[in-house]
Amino acid sequence: MRFALLLCVPLLAWPQTIPELESSARASLAAKDANGALAAYQKLAQLVPNSAAYQDEIGFLLAATNRASEAIPYFQRATELDSKMAQAWYHLGAALVLKQQSDAGVHALQKAVQLAPGQATYREHLASAWESLGLTYQQKKQWVKARDAYRQALALKPKDDALRNSYGLALVNSGDTPGAIAEFRQILRRDPNNVQVQVNIGYAYIGAADYKDAIKHLSAVAAAHPESASAHYDLGVAYKQSDDLPHAKAELERTVQLDPKLAEAHYLLALAHVDSGEPDKAIQQLRAAVAQRQDYGDAWFELGTILKQQGDADGAIDALQHSVALDPSDAGAFNTLGLLLRRKGDLAGSEAAFAKAAALRDAEAKQKQRKLERGAARASK
Repeated sequence: MRFALLLCVPLLAWPQTIPELESSARASLAAKDANGALAAYQKLAQLVPNSAAYQDEIGFLLAATNRASEAIPYFQRATELDSKMAQAWYHLGAALVLKQQSDAGVHALQKAVQLAPGQATYREHLASAWESLGLTYQQKKQWVKARDAYRQALALKPKDDALRNSYGLALVNSGDTPGAIAEFRQILRRDPNNVQVQVNIGYAYIGAADYKDAIKHLSAVAAAHPESASAHYDLGVAYKQSDDLPHAKAELERTVQLDPKLAEAHYLLALAHVDSGEPDKAIQQLRAAVAQRQDYGDAWFELGTILKQQGDADGAIDALQHSVALDPSDAGAFNTLGLLLRRKGDLAGSEAAFAKAAALRDAEAKQKQRKLERGAARASK
């Protein structure tokens, strides 16, 4: 929701009666004088402290002047004074979502919709809030929560195919392949030429480790849409997971031709070259992967490992230093880095890397021990 109102110079003299103050507030609003209206409603709230309407108006005007954080307590006070005031709940929810307090915002918007189910604006904003919450959970890879949030949004916006696609992907990643495919097919009934959704059906088969059906489906999609990098990429994934390296490499090579910026395709192609005993080609693809994504920790680690095996100590050290900088919890990477630094004569750097590896392993061992002790304690009850 956008709060928008122009600012003007506030009035210099104030009437004192409630009707006069209300009249002044309305006049200020009509003139788009946010400061004048705000001052009037603040005075009214002092005279009538139990008025939910005045609290809501103050909150609205603060939010309209880009002060949503200040507005939230007024909206909260309004809902406390009148728990059935749908508008106050709506404003509260919108402000909370604006300040990225999505869970609380959704709760407030739900209250608004319950109190005023006929208000389309409230429903639309609630749907958007659920969708935003789903995306937040998706980015955190909390797929069950993402699924549930998207489902709530979809109940309010059943014709939104982009939202349904997000819901389908969340279903895949939360383990419901049949449910995901059903959602994707529902989109295709309305939009049969949606190539990405066609690819997502193959992705769902891959998620269920059903590589035979994934290859069958994605082969048809790639044949019908040879320009689709995502179709070739997912087909390459399915072949790689099936240990069909020649076909995997062919599909992934086609992918990087179509989309050279797809770092994941370069990385997976490198792994296929490793499995085929082609380290030089793997190094080439891994360098391409990290060139596209400097924060690609797995690619840096794999590159360091292969360069070490190929005798390029300097290159391996550089790659592993990138790797541990991106993932300081990888004890194995620190240990390998320590070995390489010791061979290069960098004893201080080597000892620091070994010490970090040892500390990480010690912390991991202690964590496992705590888990065992908690398990034993529960079993003894």
